[in-house]
Amino acid sequence: MKNIRERVEGFLNRLERAEAILLEGRVHRVEGLPQVYVVRGSDNYLVDLERETCTCPDHARGHTCKHLLAAVLLERGERQAVRRLDEAVA
Repeated sequence: MKNIRERVEGFLNRLERAEAILLEGRVHRVEGLPQVYVVRGSDNYLVDLERETCTCPDHARGHTCKHLLAAVLLERGERQAVRRLDEAVA
């Protein structure tokens, strides 16, 4: 079993890759399906944030994959942008 340092390093590596995916513009909402995204990579993966699922092999092995993290980052960024806009208008 991995120690905490190895587990955290693994998660941070995934988070960094997720951020790169987001910045490269490879995360796209599926129109009409809230919380569902297509993440482009070596294949296209379907991410469902409500169900906390991704169709990639890494997620199938039980990991919190970079695709799922990238979709969460996009959703979080959108919420922050709306909040900043609301504050600017108020």
